[in-house]
Amino acid sequence: MNKSLSGIRRKLAAWSGAAVRGHSYLGRMADRLHAAWIAVLVLCIGFLPARAAYDDAGVSARVTGLGNAYTAVADDAYSVYYNPAGLAGLDRREFATSYSRLLTGLTDGSNMQNSFLAYAHPLDEGRRGVVGAAFNYFTLDGLYRESSAFASYGRQMTREDRIDPIYAGVSAKVLSRSLGSTAVSANALSNTGVATGQPDPVLKNASRANLDADLGALWRVRPRWNLGLQIQHVLEPNVAFSSDGGDKLGRNIKLGGAYRTPFTTLSTDVDFLSAPDGSMDKRVCVAAEKWLPTLLYGTFGVRGGIGLGSRDYRQLSTGLSYKIHRMQFDYGFAVPVGGLTQTAGTHRVGLSWRFGAPLQADQLLGDMLLENLAAAAPVGTPEFNKQAAELVAYKRKAVDLLMRDADAEAQLGRYANARERSRQAASLAPKDSVLADLDERYRTAAAYFPDLSAEIHRAPGAATQDGLMKFIEGKDKEALISLVNARALNPTVAHDGFIRVLEAKVGSPAPALSTAAVVAVAPAEAAPPAVAQSSATVPSEADSLKRILESTSALMEVSFFQQEWNKVVKLADQILALDPGNLQAYKRQAGAYHALKKTADALRALKAAYALETDEVERSKMRSYISAMKAVVVKESRRAVAAKPARPAGGPEDVERLYEAGVELYAQGRLAEAREAFRRCLQIDENYIPAQRAHQRVQAEMLQSGKER
Repeated sequence: MNKSLSGIRRKLAAWSGAAVRGHSYLGRMADRLHAAWIAVLVLCIGFLPARAAYDDAGVSARVTGLGNAYTAVADDAYSVYYNPAGLAGLDRREFATSYSRLLTGLTDGSNMQNSFLAYAHPLDEGRRGVVGAAFNYFTLDGLYRESSAFASYGRQMTREDRIDPIYAGVSAKVLSRSLGSTAVSANALSNTGVATGQPDPVLKNASRANLDADLGALWRVRPRWNLGLQIQHVLEPNVAFSSDGGDKLGRNIKLGGAYRTPFTTLSTDVDFLSAPDGSMDKRVCVAAEKWLPTLLYGTFGVRGGIGLGSRDYRQLSTGLSYKIHRMQFDYGFAVPVGGLTQTAGTHRVGLSWRFGAPLQADQLLGDMLLENLAAAAPVGTPEFNKQAAELVAYKRKAVDLLMRDADAEAQLGRYANARERSRQAASLAPKDSVLADLDERYRTAAAYFPDLSAEIHRAPGAATQDGLMKFIEGKDKEALISLVNARALNPTVAHDGFIRVLEAKVGSPAPALSTAAVVAVAPAEAAPPAVAQSSATVPSEADSLKRILESTSALMEVSFFQQEWNKVVKLADQILALDPGNLQAYKRQAGAYHALKKTADALRALKAAYALETDEVERSKMRSYISAMKAVVVKESRRAVAAKPARPAGGPEDVERLYEAGVELYAQGRLAEAREAFRRCLQIDENYIPAQRAHQRVQAEMLQSGKER
C-alpha cells in the first residue's frame, strides 16, 4: 500500500504499450489497463487497496467529519448523494456545495480534487415530496476525470400523521469518466518500455458514459431513533473504456442507525461494498455530532468518527461547523491510519444555504400562536393584566360607539335597530344603571314603534318621532304631550299603549288635547322634512354605514377578548357584508374558527386576510399561520379516513427547528414570537438548557422594553 503514483504510472505505460502489439490482445490489455486505473483510484482515495471507478469518497464536509456514517441521518441537500430518502424530510429549499482535496501530501505530488453542487426543492411544502439535483466532479492531475449528474426524488410513504414515518427515495445518475491526453496515450510504450511512435488505442481520448441509479429508505422508528438503507449502483453499469471490456460497478449496500437528541447525534453505518475482484468488503463506522447553539452568535458544531473494515481499513475523521441564520459553513478532515498512511489526509470544505424559515417550525409556531388566541393568559401574569386592560378599554370604546349608533338609528326612526345597539352596549356594562335605564327606554320604544323611518316625514309620524325622542331623553311629560298630539293626527293602538306607559311614568293621566296643540303640529306637515331628508340621504347612509362598522368592529373586539367565538364569527360576517375588504374581520374570524375547531373555515379566512395584508412583518406571521392550518386540515382529513391519532410534535428535529426559528425571530426583533418558539421547545424537552436560557433572556428583554404581552 505504500507504492507511489509514479510506480503505477510506469505500469500503465508498460501495459498500454503491449496493447498495440496486436488487435487480438486489445481486450485483455484494456482489462489490465483498467485494473491499473483501479490501483490509481485506490491510492487517490486511500480507503481500500483495490477499488473500482466511481469510488464512494464522499462529497459533504459535514459527513466527512462523521466518517460517512450518515445513511440514517440524511437531513440536508447532500442526501441526494448519501440517501435520497432523506430528501423527504426537508422542509425548505436548500443549496449546498463543497470542495475537496483528497489525500494531500502524496510523495509524487498528485493533486486530487472533488467538487460538488446540490439543490433540493420541496413540492407543495413537501406534501408531494422533494426533488433534488446534484453534480459531482472528480479529477486527478488532468489525467483522469469522473463526473456524476443526479436527479433525485424523496417522499414520505406513510400518512403524514404517522408517529413512525417511512421515507423512500431514488437518485437517477448519469456517470461519465474520461482519460486526459498524455505522452503515453500519444506514443505507446512496448512491454520493454520502448516508445512505438503509435497512439495507444485504449488511452487516446478514452471516455465512457453510463446510466445508473441509487435507492434509499429512511424509517423514523421512534422520535429519537432512525434506521436508514441505501443501495448504490442498482443498475450495475459496465464502465469499461473498451467496448469489449467488462467492468461492472457492483452494488454497494449501506445500513445505518442514528440516535438523536436536540442538537446531538450518534450514528453508525455498516457498509457492504463490492470489490473489483468480486468479493465483498465490509466497513463499520461510528460517529458523534454535537451542535452548540447560542442566541446571539450563531450555532457551532463539532463531530468525529472512527471507521474499521476489510483490507486493513482504518480511518479517523473530525469536523467543525458554524451556522448563522440560514447559512452553514462546514469543514471535514479524514486521515487513514491503516493501509495508505503517507498522506496528510483529506480536507473538505462546504457551504449550505437554506431559503426561508423552517416549515415544520413555521407550522408548529403558527399553530401554537393560533392556539393562544383561544386561551386566556393565567391570572396574575403580565399577559393577563394586559389582556384585562385591553378588554376594559375596548368595552368602553364599544359602549360609546354602540350608544352613538343607537342614537343615530333612533334619529332615523329605526327603534328596533336602536334597541339592539343599546342592548349590546348594556350587556358590556351590566352594572351601569344609567345605561340600563336608557336601554329599557329603547326597548319600550321599539316594542311599540319598531320602525318609523317611512313615516317621520309626515305630520303624524313627525309628532310620534318627537315624542319618542323626548322619551329617550327622559323628558316624560313633554313626550306624553307629543304622543297625545300624534294620536290625534293618527289614532293607533300603539299610541294608546305607549301613552299608558307614559302616564304610569308621569303619575298622572294624559292632558286633554287642545285645538291649538293640534294646529301646532300642522307646520310639521307643511314643512318639507322629506325634502330635507332626501337631500341628506346619501351622506346619512354613508355616515350610518361608517357608524355601524365602527360599533360592530368594537363589539367584535370585545367578543374576541371575551372568547365568545360564535359571536365573533357572526359579527365578522356582518362587517364583511358591509365591507368585504375588512382585514381585521378576517383575522378575528380566523382565530374564532380555529378556536371552534373549524379548521377549513379558519384556513379560508386566513388566506383572505393574507391577500389583504400589506405589512411584510404581518404577512410573514400569517404565512406561519397558513402553513400551520394547512397541516392541521390535512391531518384532520386523513384522520377522518383512518381514524388514527395524529403524530405528536416532540422529536429532536422539532426542538432543533423551533430553536433555530426562535433565534431567527429574535434577530428580527420579533421578541414575542421568539419567546413562544423557545417556550415550545421547553414543552417538548423541559430540560433543554439552551432553550431555557434563551427564553429567560427574551422574557427579560421584553419586560425591560415594555413589550411584555
